[in-house]
Amino acid sequence: MSCQKASHRMRIQTAIFIGIAYCLCGCLDRQPKDWVDAGRLPGVWPDYNDVTIPPNIAPLNFLVKEHGDRYYIQIRSTLGRPVEVCSRSGAIKIPIKQWRQLVQSNIGQDLSIEVYVQASDGRWQRFMPLVIHVASDPVDRYLVYRLIRPLFMYVGRMGLYQRDLTSFAERPILLNTATGGNCINCHAFHNYNPDRMILHMRAGKIGTYMLMAYDGQVFKVDTKTEFNHATSYRCWHPDGRTIAFAFNIVRQVFHARGQTRDVYDRASDLLVYDAIGHRASTSVQISSPRRMETYPEWSPDGRFLYLCSGPALEDVNGMPEPHKAMRYDLMRIPYEPQSRTFGQIEMVLNTSQMGLSAAHPKISPDGRYLLVCISDCTYFPLYRPESDLYLLDLSTGRFSKAENINSAQAEGYHCWSSNGRWVIFSSKREDGECTHLYLCYFDKDGHFHKPFLMPQQDPAYHSMQVVVYNLPEFLKAPIRMSPRALVRAAWSKRILKTTLDPTVASRLRQPVEDVPYTSLGTR
Repeated sequence: MSCQKASHRMRIQTAIFIGIAYCLCGCLDRQPKDWVDAGRLPGVWPDYNDVTIPPNIAPLNFLVKEHGDRYYIQIRSTLGRPVEVCSRSGAIKIPIKQWRQLVQSNIGQDLSIEVYVQASDGRWQRFMPLVIHVASDPVDRYLVYRLIRPLFMYVGRMGLYQRDLTSFAERPILLNTATGGNCINCHAFHNYNPDRMILHMRAGKIGTYMLMAYDGQVFKVDTKTEFNHATSYRCWHPDGRTIAFAFNIVRQVFHARGQTRDVYDRASDLLVYDAIGHRASTSVQISSPRRMETYPEWSPDGRFLYLCSGPALEDVNGMPEPHKAMRYDLMRIPYEPQSRTFGQIEMVLNTSQMGLSAAHPKISPDGRYLLVCISDCTYFPLYRPESDLYLLDLSTGRFSKAENINSAQAEGYHCWSSNGRWVIFSSKREDGECTHLYLCYFDKDGHFHKPFLMPQQDPAYHSMQVVVYNLPEFLKAPIRMSPRALVRAAWSKRILKTTLDPTVASRLRQPVEDVPYTSLGTR
């Protein structure tokens, strides 16, 4: 009798298990045997067809945008066991272990994704297979970015996050809910090293300071001197000690029609900061009273500082549309690391003469290529729908719009991977408002491949969340500094005060008058 009861319980448990599996998977059968050919590619989102991926990327989960009651997906390649996924909703979540095994077995090969959709009458359709190319070059495992809301004037909830690109693990580095609701921004790392990091805090109860994590210690730094305001845009020198900063008086302007927002500077210059001695210095070449310099970027060998340079505000103020005359050229200046001195500034791209404006220059780790945002005017590309990424070959001087990666919406901040084979960039291509992150392969012949949206565990995540991904930066290892240590330093009363190089102090310029931004139409 007991054996009969046990057998009965086992049958019930088996039936329950099968029922749960049926509900979760949406189908029990393997690959459908009877189907009709749709004769076209399936509608999927994100669009992962014909993209090139690193061999260590997380699964490319996606949504099938075809009406149906059941969905069957098979991912196969030359080697390894195919991966099968069933769904009732069209949300395809690929098992991470099976995905890794298949991708790692087929480095340098293609993956084929076959999509089957069952209609309400029980008939199956098979669509033309999606193709994914697996590159042999891996991407840096970790990525840091800021997540904010698409706000105009007010600081909302925001934070810095670290993402493991080989999985879907994301953790906060610092949230502004722990720092008094202030603005946290302008993070940067030395040579993909998580142990040397800076970020800025602005306003709120804490005030405007820089946090600098340096080899296990955290410092709260006041970067203001009698020469400069608090610093902002930044770049570490390869020596791991020197940081180039911009310091700006930033204003936002709203237009009555068309693109409603723009950002402009009332003043902007560059300085060089010594992270060990906490001293700031500059040169008239990079802090000219007749120009506005911003977006510093060191060459990988540390021998040049690249920057964007635009006209002073008084040179355009009073024009019918002053912001359209604010066009930034790409320039560079030689730098001698031993003596910490600059040479003579020189033009790299005279974009203003082309009727264009340059922003965010980023040089590939091998020093050959420079990727830069180009828009019609100003230096804040994400507010310019026409902003595109352009590639400059520094060895030949060839300058052209980067192939395959631009869209009808704004492309913005970007970062090279440490091996120079991958670029991640922010784009508003999905809806024109929110920026999302796209990864793109850059092959050894200097060609970009079709970019793909950073994968998420929930493939509907990007369509459900109203967020802005900001300032993506690759890392070779995870950040070891705890959020608690950063918060403790942020609230600390112990503040390192930046001193000014005496040679700069001796030639201080007059403070910039805080005059309104005007046009002929507003006078």
